[in-house]
Amino acid sequence: MGALITLAKRVNTFAKDTRKHHEEALDGGTIAILPGDPAIASRLSDMLGVPVGERPGADLVVIPLGMADDARAAARETAARARQDRHTLVVVIAPDSRRGAREAELLAEPDVTIGDLVFARDLDSDDAARRITDGVIRALGPHKIPAARRYPALRDAVRDSIVTSAARESAVAGALNWFSGASAAQLAMVVRTGSAEGHQLDARRVPEVAAAVGSGLVIAVVARGASHVIPGPRWMVRGAVAWASTVALAAATQRISHQMGEDNLPADPRGAVRSLLARARKRRKEKN
Repeated sequence: MGALITLAKRVNTFAKDTRKHHEEALDGGTIAILPGDPAIASRLSDMLGVPVGERPGADLVVIPLGMADDARAAARETAARARQDRHTLVVVIAPDSRRGAREAELLAEPDVTIGDLVFARDLDSDDAARRITDGVIRALGPHKIPAARRYPALRDAVRDSIVTSAARESAVAGALNWFSGASAAQLAMVVRTGSAEGHQLDARRVPEVAAAVGSGLVIAVVARGASHVIPGPRWMVRGAVAWASTVALAAATQRISHQMGEDNLPADPRGAVRSLLARARKRRKEKN
């Protein structure tokens, strides 16, 4: 009886945490790209999937700054928004030889910090796109998940950010022998990545959440056992297993999500579980 009560409490906690993580992904995440250099603003719009123009109440305002633009005006706008506790990212397009001068101009304004800036030599290279996208995600902070729901162009980068953070948190928890913390980090990762990709929190998400719960139940046993077998400090082995299991879980739940698809999933929990089990049996038969 005591075991059943313990299990029921754990399931109830998972359910509450799952709902909380999803609800956090529903509000906010709006981005506005201010008009500036037309070519830069247009390229940023294509890169981020965000239209150019003011948007009152935006969670993040992106200011394009080319070599011909006034850095002092951009700095004043950024500082004014910072004093209102509003987030701004100045995308500075400049050659390496001019970066120091542009940075000094912007940081000369009080309340402007280096975190409000991102630099790129151009807007055409993969490196520039990565720098700018990473800067946008960093500036969004907790709003990155609802932003990914709104702007599909950000989803891959946001997913990578969520998985990286969860793997780090899980590794720390595993190293400290706190596997309930590692399990919580994994559950949050699964729910947040799904929410960032625009999935609703309903019976269709049962396979993903079930995978997270199952992983959480297994990780402690595997990590503690490995720490007694694999040479090296036990805390390091436990942390490595927790990190690796989180990355593997992210890949597995992504495959589940893509294979099943929102439109093809049954609408009730039992149907979702039956569908998942049927697919597993089919794969076993194909291997045999």
